[in-house]
Amino acid sequence: MRVEQLAGDAQLSVDTIRYYQKIGILHPPTRDGRVALYDNSHSDRLQEIKQLSDEGFSLAQIQQLADSSPHPLLTSLNGSSDSLSFDELVAASGTNEEIVRLAVDAGLIRPLTNNDERFGVSTLSMLRAGVELLDAGVPFDELIHLAVRHADHVESVAEDAVALFAKHLGETSAASQTKIVESILPLVTELVAQHFRQTLIEQVGQHLREDGQSA
Repeated sequence: MRVEQLAGDAQLSVDTIRYYQKIGILHPPTRDGRVALYDNSHSDRLQEIKQLSDEGFSLAQIQQLADSSPHPLLTSLNGSSDSLSFDELVAASGTNEEIVRLAVDAGLIRPLTNNDERFGVSTLSMLRAGVELLDAGVPFDELIHLAVRHADHVESVAEDAVALFAKHLGETSAASQTKIVESILPLVTELVAQHFRQTLIEQVGQHLREDGQSA
């Protein structure tokens, strides 16, 4: 695609795209004679730049995070540099293909990039947990509805958390950021999981008490 189409798809000006190239946060296009041609990798990079900018990263920080090779911080957060295609995900999880597709379409399971349907290995545990709930008798449509509601709230909190980390860790080097996040990510995950578990237990107790009073 030409730069005008890339700019239109990304909702940016052509000048902005050229500026990104000038400062080195967007890789150069290929050329067909005198015509500069862009592809999906440029669209992915622009989306990443926008996301990081929205989360409070400066252009200098984005220049580190938007390196052409996978950033160690992002690899650390994903838990592995390995990925699975959609078919591999279905086969490895032992889950019905239709269920996996519905989970992807609902946004509960997300590919690593928008233009390449490959998924992190950690997605497998999410799918298997969902299958166990279905096997326990939870209706699929109600489980999906609950999961979507949960995902909406979690995403909002996660955005605030990333903004907080970016504010306080943004001036450190990429290696330092990775080391810090690797140490605090399990703590934050445990905190959120335990809080949800405690709240769930309290709600179960309240439900049982109300059932006992109405019996």
